Amino acid sequence: MTSESLTKLTELQERLGYHFNQEDLLDQALTHKSFAHESGNSVHNESMEFLGDAVLGFVITDIIYRGFPELAEGRKSKIKAYLVSASTLSSLALALEIPQYLRLGKGEEKTGGRKKKALSANALEAVVAAIYLDTGIGSAREFLEPLYTPLIHEIREGRAVVEDPKTTLQEFLQARNLDPARYVVSAETGPEHRKTFEVELQVGTRKLGAASGPTKKKAELLAARAALARLMEEEP
Repeated sequence: MTSESLTKLTELQERLGYHFNQEDLLDQALTHKSFAHESGNSVHNESMEFLGDAVLGFVITDIIYRGFPELAEGRKSKIKAYLVSASTLSSLALALEIPQYLRLGKGEEKTGGRKKKALSANALEAVVAAIYLDTGIGSAREFLEPLYTPLIHEIREGRAVVEDPKTTLQEFLQARNLDPARYVVSAETGPEHRKTFEVELQVGTRKLGAASGPTKKKAELLAARAALARLMEEEP
C-alpha cells in the first residue's frame, strides 16, 4: 500500500469516526471491481457490499424495533425501506465523502461513477461490512446510530416522507397537535371520461396547499406534498 493510499485511509477514518485495526479491510471496501479488474487484482468490495447490506439491515431493524415499539409491522417495514434505500445510503455516503476515496477503474471514472447513487450506496454498505469484520456488530452499530439519528428524528417529527405524503402530513400535524387536514374538491373540469379535479388542502382556517390531477386521490396527494413542503419551510 502506497504512502498516498495510507494517508487517504487515515483521512477517511477520521471522517468515519472509526479507526481500523485491519486497515486492509477498509482498503478492500473502497476498491471497486472495475479497479480490481483493470489492475489484475481479484480483491474488491462486491462481497463486502453483500455482507454490509445484511449487517445494515439487522442494525436498522433493531433500531426501529426499539425506537418505534408502538408502530404496526407494516409501518416499521416502510420506515426500514426508507432508511436502507439507495437514495438514503447515497446521501449518507456523500455526507461522509466516501465516494472521493473510492478506487475506480478508468472507464468507471470517465463515465461519472463517483457520482452514481448506487455506487456510493454500495460503498457505504462495504464500509459497514469492513467495520463489522474488524471488530464486530457492536462497532457497526456504534458507527451507524449517530449517522441515522437525524433521520430517525425527522421520521418521529413527521418531517421525512417515508410513505405517501397524506400519511406523512397527518403524522406531522398530529406531532404538533394541529387540526387534521381537510381535502376539499374546489372544481371539476373536462369531459366525464377525462376529468381534472382541483383540490384545496385546509388545516383549521389555513389553506396550505392546492393541486389538480386526473383523480381526486392524485390531486390530494399532490396537495399534501405541497402542504408538507410549506410547513417544513416554516419550521424554526
